[in-house]
Amino acid sequence: MKIGKGLWLAIAASVLWAIVNPFIKAGLSYDMTPMNFAGLRFTAVGIILLVYTRLMGTWTGLRAHGKLFFTLVTVNMFMGYTAFYFGVDLVSSAISSIVMGITPLVNVLLAHFVARNDKLTRRKVVALMVSLAGLLLIVGTGNDGRPLDAKGMLGILLLLLNIILQGWAAIRVSEESGRVDPVFLNAVQMFFGGLMIYGVGLGVEGYHSFIGLPGGFYGSLGVLVFVSVFAFSFWFTALRTPGTKVSDINMCRLINPVLGAVLSWTMLAGESPTVSTVAGMALIVGSLLIYFRQPAK
Repeated sequence: MKIGKGLWLAIAASVLWAIVNPFIKAGLSYDMTPMNFAGLRFTAVGIILLVYTRLMGTWTGLRAHGKLFFTLVTVNMFMGYTAFYFGVDLVSSAISSIVMGITPLVNVLLAHFVARNDKLTRRKVVALMVSLAGLLLIVGTGNDGRPLDAKGMLGILLLLLNIILQGWAAIRVSEESGRVDPVFLNAVQMFFGGLMIYGVGLGVEGYHSFIGLPGGFYGSLGVLVFVSVFAFSFWFTALRTPGTKVSDINMCRLINPVLGAVLSWTMLAGESPTVSTVAGMALIVGSLLIYFRQPAK
């Protein structure tokens, strides 16, 4: 399959997203709760991007594409990332990175049932089955090689919920008929979604100060802000590139389990590969090769 502009942008976004899980785990280790941390990160990103766009056409754009912005803020940001942060907090960083590798395959199914002109083929079905086999290997084994407990299973279920919610939001962005600047789209969802997450976090988790913490916290936050500024902008641009399909773009996210897991094993103490996680990762990556295999002529 020829790699066009949309796929290259999706690959760039996926590489950036692959590095977030270790830094989320690191940031949460500084007496910081999931919703406080997520809200702080995304609100900061929104402010940076709104300043960058100079608020040009903000209210006009909000009125013209109100339904799309509402979907992104509530479904993609608030519901999706709340589930994601709690899920990452409940399982090891390596396992969360690999579980998120199932994202493309779930979105292929969503695209088949929701999107127009993006249906399943025999090759896509085979890729789905191989990827699910890899996920089963990962789910059955914890970071220490023993079966996951109820807490770990809940974490994986929350990560899967995040995948479904964000996949549906991606289809909405792709099929939006109006022209929306991708950077402005990212700015609005980050700012309002971040404020919503942070506000609910204050009510549910209480206030956790982010002032005067060790430098490692601000380093982790800075990396996450950098990733969000660029990755989402690349992603929205890819989704709106003519001639690209949601399913094809989402398959690029299979980069995440490999790079994310390797970074977790390298950066975080107490996290190391097991036979099952490596085998599951290999199956998920193999499903990508099956999906993009050129058909015989």
